[in-house]
Amino acid sequence: MSMAFRCFLMVVIMGILGCNQSVSEAASRQAVSSEGLVFDPIELDMGEVLEGEQAKAVLLIRNNSKGFIQIAKVESSCGCTTAEPETHLLASGQFTPLHITVDTFGKLGNVRKSITLTDGKGKMIKAWLSLHVKHNPHVMGEGKRSIFDGKCASCHFEPAQGKTTGKAVYDAVCMMCHGENGTGGYAPSIRGKYEEDAFKQLVANGTGTSHMPGFAKKNKGPLSQMQIDALARWMLSLDNSI
Repeated sequence: MSMAFRCFLMVVIMGILGCNQSVSEAASRQAVSSEGLVFDPIELDMGEVLEGEQAKAVLLIRNNSKGFIQIAKVESSCGCTTAEPETHLLASGQFTPLHITVDTFGKLGNVRKSITLTDGKGKMIKAWLSLHVKHNPHVMGEGKRSIFDGKCASCHFEPAQGKTTGKAVYDAVCMMCHGENGTGGYAPSIRGKYEEDAFKQLVANGTGTSHMPGFAKKNKGPLSQMQIDALARWMLSLDNSI
């Protein structure tokens, strides 16, 4: 074997080893980032799904400590998202799948959710989910379901209870879709686009879709007329500051 060929062979071997090392380091980076329980991955893209369908995915939870750890609580950022681990007690180095389901009713476009896990000692970790919900024409005509019902009520109905100021009402049931101070989020911006009376009508009666139903109590929504009035005054004050 010539010296030139041996040098060539050594370069190839080192390249393969270097590549394998990079892949190994990338795969284990999250697991060695901290002690205790860790998510793998901490950012999960769930892809595209039609509105009204259930998006499902699996995250892994790993015990990165030297002893047993108990999963005490798993919470999602919204009632539409459920997350269930297969086991709640993990030995050192053990994995368990976390089964995630997102109900996409009343959602469109890019959606982002979070999962928070608390262990037996109170330590918390968080993972993020993203998905893109596509328009489903078969959902729009149903009219039997509302974002104020079932698990959706925990985000779109219950938080409004007892809120009296416009900002408090907005932060409770509007900000999750329309963004901070009405500047836009999953739903369009509502800053500087409506007169006060028109805005009240929009909030009270909605747009006739499942994405923006009427929020007034007369439409089975969570808001009283006093709350709608306060919300409109607050939003108009922001419009006047533009």
